[in-house]
Amino acid sequence: MTICGKKISLATQIFLAMILGTIAGLVIGKPMTQLGFIGDIWLNCIKMIVVPMVICTIVTGIISQDSLGALKRVSMRIIAYYIITTILACFVGIIVASLLQPGSFANFAGLATQKITGSANVTVASFFKGLFSTNMVQTFASGNIVQTLVIAIFLGVAILKMKNEEHKDTMKKFFNSASTMVFSLIGMVMAVSPIGVFFLMANSFGKYGAGIFTSMAVLVGTYYLACLAQIIFVYGGFLLVFAKINPLKFIKNSAELWVYTISTCSSIASIPVNMKVAKEKYNVPDSISGFTIPLGSQMNTDGSVLLYACVIMFISQMIGQPMTLAQIINIVFISTIMSMGGGGIPGSGVVKLMAVVQAVGLPIEIVGVIAAFYRLFDMGTTTDNCLGDLVGTIIVAKAEEKYSKVG
Repeated sequence: MTICGKKISLATQIFLAMILGTIAGLVIGKPMTQLGFIGDIWLNCIKMIVVPMVICTIVTGIISQDSLGALKRVSMRIIAYYIITTILACFVGIIVASLLQPGSFANFAGLATQKITGSANVTVASFFKGLFSTNMVQTFASGNIVQTLVIAIFLGVAILKMKNEEHKDTMKKFFNSASTMVFSLIGMVMAVSPIGVFFLMANSFGKYGAGIFTSMAVLVGTYYLACLAQIIFVYGGFLLVFAKINPLKFIKNSAELWVYTISTCSSIASIPVNMKVAKEKYNVPDSISGFTIPLGSQMNTDGSVLLYACVIMFISQMIGQPMTLAQIINIVFISTIMSMGGGGIPGSGVVKLMAVVQAVGLPIEIVGVIAAFYRLFDMGTTTDNCLGDLVGTIIVAKAEEKYSKVG
């Protein structure tokens, strides 16, 4: 798109579409919900290419490593980072909610609840068992991203371990070519993203109206402050210590990513944008981002854990039941485990939130109200998750750069 001879970047187009969609939803109202299917079609186009995208990015990311040793280094570093930041996210949510005491001011009288269906009986055994597919074709057909990711890792490692160099080169060329094709397809879908974003935002605000700014203001405000604290202090701290990068400059440089995540609420859909920002702003090679970012889209759930912590503290304050130190430690443990499990649960975000609240012995009725407005929280959840993926990718890339210089 060009205005007055100047080309407008895709990020700016998406941002404008988000604002215009919001205005259209508020001004026109309910009629805009009838056009929400246009945004759904766009999201469906993205979902259509999720499985081949994950397979190609993970496999090409692995086969581009110099050796299995390099893959092991990258894997250990990024997994350690994801676990640490997830645990810290829970503490950040607890601290922010404890300081602001949002439950003391909340009034949910008259707000409609939404029925929550599904089960979130995620145990350690079921979590690990659920990582591995019994039928590769069925996994791809059902769109189970966690199992697809594990299969892709196996395929990549298997190619690296192939003894026949000619056959290995053939497989490398195949996946590299397939990856180019997939990202060409993604480019086509991304080109129309402003249209999809416009109708998604118009649908949301047409459905809930201006009430979504007031009814959930206390809890939403607390949650977004917790998200901001996670970005500035946790991610910013990691960037300063391990990459010598200014956190505020990082927020500016990653604008294309967080504008996209706010409008789409999809970590999977944001993978190509995240990889693009990593490459163009921080010179991260595709061999690293192609592995760490898709992995993070499934494993890194800081935004979700922040929400669990804020909601738990919020409910405890509402009913006048303060949390003990033992309960807080329990919250951290349950939230961390639950956030990484149950990837195949329909509507898993709300279901897992309900399960965490119930697990710490608090009433779950308020989760029904939150479910009715979950998109408001999902914007922050996705944004925090994806920014965390980007930070981890940058840190791992810097570490690999130092390693190669020493080597």
